[in-house]
Amino acid sequence: MIDYTRSCIANLEAYKVAPPDYDIILNANENPYDFPKALKEEFCAAIMDTAMNRYPDASASELRHLLGQYTGINEDQIICGCGSDEIIAMINQSFVNPGDTVIAHSPSFSMYQIWSSIAGASFMAIPDKKDHYPDVEGIINCARLHNAKIIYLCNPNNPTGYLFPRHDIVQILEETNALVIVDEAYMEFKGESQVDLVNNYSNVLVLKTLSKAFGLASIRCGYCLGPQNLIDMMYKVKSPYNLNTLTQKAAIIALRHRRKLLGRIKTLNVERRKVYKALLELPIEHVYPTAANFIYFETAKGDAIDRAMKAKGILIKHFANPLPGDLSAVRLTIGTPDENHAVLSVLKEVFA
Repeated sequence: MIDYTRSCIANLEAYKVAPPDYDIILNANENPYDFPKALKEEFCAAIMDTAMNRYPDASASELRHLLGQYTGINEDQIICGCGSDEIIAMINQSFVNPGDTVIAHSPSFSMYQIWSSIAGASFMAIPDKKDHYPDVEGIINCARLHNAKIIYLCNPNNPTGYLFPRHDIVQILEETNALVIVDEAYMEFKGESQVDLVNNYSNVLVLKTLSKAFGLASIRCGYCLGPQNLIDMMYKVKSPYNLNTLTQKAAIIALRHRRKLLGRIKTLNVERRKVYKALLELPIEHVYPTAANFIYFETAKGDAIDRAMKAKGILIKHFANPLPGDLSAVRLTIGTPDENHAVLSVLKEVFA
């Protein structure tokens, strides 16, 4: 029997997501607050005025105009996709040749490696230093040694939550020849966006999304900002109608009402501080500071925590791969006050 599979795909592990059948879902860094009812009604009205038999706006022109207003970047320097995942695929299709080297810090978002492997690239993960500080010098040295084509910087990082200081990003931009991808999926929760770098450097792209802070994970809308010539190259590989009309309509409404939606971040940040403080009071080996809507910690009781949470109908992210010292990692998404209270109650029971 002929094996038609590409060699770079054969050993690739599929990114499969099981349907979450739980009362409380805190494993995917989602915003716990749904799109407000008034905005859903506005969305429904927009659908009623939409010709469903016509293809969507291929360039998402109105959406990009509003994204330009939101980010301060020219709309011609923005490309939209079906979540950041599609944008990452476009980056690989546009800039990565088989055999090129792609680098990321580790641990970080697994799709960087998956899409690099699909492109036939050599992926190299640079482990964090002690206490999960990114090894900036290690990233730069590896990029120079292997003439890296792409460097991914997740900022804030998923799953650990740390921020890259601006001077570290600039150092990587200036001391390597790589195209640096700054993934800001969680930036709205805390920190300052680095989107202005796209007008000062020729080797940077910034990824952003409406999935997290805007609470619109279901519509799958991501976007990328960059120098005009790089964005133009990405348009060459973009599917003609990649972002459907309903996604565009919902995203446009969200951006028009962004003050209302982003105003909910204050509540989430208050909850994050409460949960973080409570975790520090438990005998957990390592609890790490975070700039995102989740908290990452390492504990010898990871398996017990995961079992106890599931028994209570709570889904969290427990990383199966063991860490040194018989530890394992857990990532808690910040939920509503009631959800967070339920999580902390289970944790207290486990550590009691």
